[in-house]
Amino acid sequence: MISKIINISLVFSVFISPIWSQNQSDIHWMDIEDALRLQKVEQKKILVEVYTDWCKVCHKLDQISLSQPQIANYINEFYYPVKFNAECEKTVYFRGKKYGFVETANSGYHEFAYKITHGKLNYPSLVFLDKDLSVIQPISGFQGPDKLMKVLIYFAENYNKTTPWNDFNAKYNSMIYNSSVGSNN
Repeated sequence: MISKIINISLVFSVFISPIWSQNQSDIHWMDIEDALRLQKVEQKKILVEVYTDWCKVCHKLDQISLSQPQIANYINEFYYPVKFNAECEKTVYFRGKKYGFVETANSGYHEFAYKITHGKLNYPSLVFLDKDLSVIQPISGFQGPDKLMKVLIYFAENYNKTTPWNDFNAKYNSMIYNSSVGSNN
């Protein structure tokens, strides 16, 4: 019996594995310079993930939320996604200004990360930039997949310009609840 289950599992994995790998999606991360170049060709909002290598919550965000195919697909469609290490030492030019690494007693931080997070270097931070490269809002800390998807839609589709977050959140939750209830009938 166990050998039959193993054989069925092997056959299943041989046929399903290629399909699974085709459906997996990854975020097409880029550096800020590439996003700014692309922005000149086709304007999109920019999503910057500000992180550090030592940040365990940053890794959790990547592994749990940003790895979800629907989230990755949405980000790739509506944003230029940028990963930015807040402790990198490279020079960044943004909106006509030069930003670099600032050394502190313990380690240091990058001025660009400091600028776009409004001086709140919490990791991870997801910073939303509009098509004119102005900061819409930084959001710090871990965001679960459900909440992250709502936040992505809120900014990508400009709900933030007309609807307070609490109203949008309630409306979004009721739409999801009502559609899932309706699909069971």
